[in-house]
Amino acid sequence: MERRVGESGVVPGSLLELGCGTGAVLELLPAEWTKAGVDISPEMLEIAREKGVDAELIAADIRALALGRTFDVVACVYDTINHLPGSDWPSVFATAAAHLADDGVFLFDMNTLGRLRMDAGEEHTTEADGTTVSMRIHAVGDDRFDWHVRIEREGTVVEDRIAEYAVALSEVRAMLADAGFARVEASGGRDQPISDDARRLFFVCRR
Repeated sequence: MERRVGESGVVPGSLLELGCGTGAVLELLPAEWTKAGVDISPEMLEIAREKGVDAELIAADIRALALGRTFDVVACVYDTINHLPGSDWPSVFATAAAHLADDGVFLFDMNTLGRLRMDAGEEHTTEADGTTVSMRIHAVGDDRFDWHVRIEREGTVVEDRIAEYAVALSEVRAMLADAGFARVEASGGRDQPISDDARRLFFVCRR
């Protein structure tokens, strides 16, 4: 995150993270930045507080947020946007624009349609420190993909299903334009194409 902010050319003094979860990103940022994180889950935010994350933590819906102040950087990272239906993405982009300083930058990333379609039906398993994590993606519709997650440790098994939604790059660009972002730079990372065939796309957006 800090590297991408630096590459944007912005010298930040403040940052707002949309969908901050347990504060894994916020706790890695420089102490001198003024930081705020928003998440709809009070339980997630409580974990962040217990960890001592140095940021203002706000329980709210990122689709309908009005803090009444702006930030040098607004971020929505680690495919947070994919956890919302595509019809809700314009509201998130509008939230970002409303909370962004005039010379600020909005950063977000997303899993692409191509990546989710390619991985659908395959199972991925990793093992570390006695914990086995298995994930299988199922295509539920044209734009919805359910991640079935199974975690096993010392005979205890936890299973969950997480829905992700994908939107075509052309539609994302149109949504960003409608939200007032006139300058949008996209990257596929590691020489990946800037298209729906990239596994993940990263965006740097300015008004």
